[in-house]
Amino acid sequence: MTTTSPDTVLIPAPDAPRASGRVRFGVAFLIGLLVSMTLGIGALYAYDRQYAGRILPGVSIGGLDLSGQDPVTAAAALRQVYGELGEGSLTFRADGRQTTITFEEIGRGPDVEAMVAEALGVGRDGNPAERVIADAQTALRGVSLTPKVTYDADALAERVLAFSESLAREPADAWVSLVARSFTVVPAIEGRIVDAATPLESALADLGELSAPTTLTYDLPVQKIEPTVTTEEAATAKTDAERIAAPILLTVKGQEERINASRLRTWLSFAPTADGGYGVNVDTAALEGVLKGIAKKIDRSAVSASYHTSGARITGVIPSRTGYKLDLAATRKQVEDLLQARAAGAATTSIAPTLKTLQPALTTAEAKAARSKMRRISEWTTYFPISEKNGFGANIWIPARLINGYVVAPGATFDFWKAVGPVTRAKGYRSGGAIINGRTEPQGALAGGICSCSTTLFNAAARAGYEMLARRNHYYYIDRYPVGLDATVFISASGSKQTMSFTNDTDYPLLIRGLGWKTGGSGYVKFEIYSVPNGRKVSFATGPKRNFRSATDTIQYTSSLPRGSAKRIEYPVAGFQVSVTRTVKDRSGKVLHRDTWFSNYARITGVTLVGR
Repeated sequence: MTTTSPDTVLIPAPDAPRASGRVRFGVAFLIGLLVSMTLGIGALYAYDRQYAGRILPGVSIGGLDLSGQDPVTAAAALRQVYGELGEGSLTFRADGRQTTITFEEIGRGPDVEAMVAEALGVGRDGNPAERVIADAQTALRGVSLTPKVTYDADALAERVLAFSESLAREPADAWVSLVARSFTVVPAIEGRIVDAATPLESALADLGELSAPTTLTYDLPVQKIEPTVTTEEAATAKTDAERIAAPILLTVKGQEERINASRLRTWLSFAPTADGGYGVNVDTAALEGVLKGIAKKIDRSAVSASYHTSGARITGVIPSRTGYKLDLAATRKQVEDLLQARAAGAATTSIAPTLKTLQPALTTAEAKAARSKMRRISEWTTYFPISEKNGFGANIWIPARLINGYVVAPGATFDFWKAVGPVTRAKGYRSGGAIINGRTEPQGALAGGICSCSTTLFNAAARAGYEMLARRNHYYYIDRYPVGLDATVFISASGSKQTMSFTNDTDYPLLIRGLGWKTGGSGYVKFEIYSVPNGRKVSFATGPKRNFRSATDTIQYTSSLPRGSAKRIEYPVAGFQVSVTRTVKDRSGKVLHRDTWFSNYARITGVTLVGR
């Protein structure tokens, strides 16, 4: 048994198995490694923190070492080295024009911000341990980054598209215009479309390359667009139009009328044709009016036979003459056919228009057959004072002379204004009296006093027993005329017309002889009617005067006359109403006509001017 002192006694522990030498070495190595790693990680972490906000050593961009630089310094270095990326231009060409865009205008240059951000990011990913390892690798191996380029693709596209659109052009058709008196061709304009897409795509790709040259040139493809109507087609249409619009001659019995080119041109228009061409259209809507105007020059009235007279005898026959007039419908078709032929290439210039033959109301043969039987069957004479009121007789004798020898064929109608024709001073008419606003104006109208002529012929025809038509009484009664049997005629400035007319309702022609003469200050007009006696008996019954209104006379003092002198300017005329009935019977007593003419005569107050 073993014993110990009071100090601690150590009781050894049981012996344990002895470890091998390899195990002991491994443990020692691990302990040492852990200690060294702990010390190394701490150093590397301190290293990482040392470059916070700066680029780690070993980082470069395109050969430019940016180790340890802050963003500002690195950016400055990058701009200095790669600033040339912003120097240069692009040129786009098309159709002989071009536009140049500098790199500066589209912001092309080094993408400094992106490159600095990428450089700063190297070794900054992961947890602290991972970053420490990445820092060590970067420092040992180095990291080389690729330089970056930036540019504004939208700005470039906007400029290129604007350039292409400025070159684009809509095609314009050629056309023919009527200028002054000739046709003019307005040339066509070729259209074009400029394709900017493909060159723009190439430019964008080139700009992204670091090695891109400082001068870039691109051609924009141009596509031409033909107009619908070419200049050649318009020129052909112009030639056709000039041929169509050549004057058209209308020849009638040696007389030549024409539809002028200036008028024909206004009928032409130009438009695309159904087959895709361009041609002339002809609008003949105005043709009928033109032909009516030509007809007035071409038409020839038939002339009835007439008679030579000597005193109260008919000594011979004046032959009749057939007439003709333009057949408007047929002639229109002829002209339209000519225009169509010209449109097809023909050069026809004239036509012989279609005419309608007009037979005279009284042929030579009919006049000769009646001549030996004709007698004076009626006459009437009217007296008038020769004065300024009737143009000193001219306004009555001139129409009597014009009517002298007038023949009215069986069934034809005599119209005073048609027989006399236009009233003009060139024919010798003068100013004369007219009833205006109920007063007599001595010089109120051209041919004033002509009613003496119409009234005289009315009475001669009425007494011959013919069918009487238009008749109207004067405003007031004129005592040189039979009561209720006067017949006024006029054509007013407003265009209203009053005529005197009758129809020859017998089987024989009638001849009117008009005579006029003067005796001293008195004038006379006379009408005689010659025809084959038909046995007609004519009677008149004049009714009583009704609503009789006696006239009064007045004196008016005026300074326009010498003191004490007098001048009558209006005679007093009583007013009244009256009717006259005419009865015409044939040889057997049968009533052929019974006419009642009503007349309403106004009252006129006499006026005498006295000077004071």
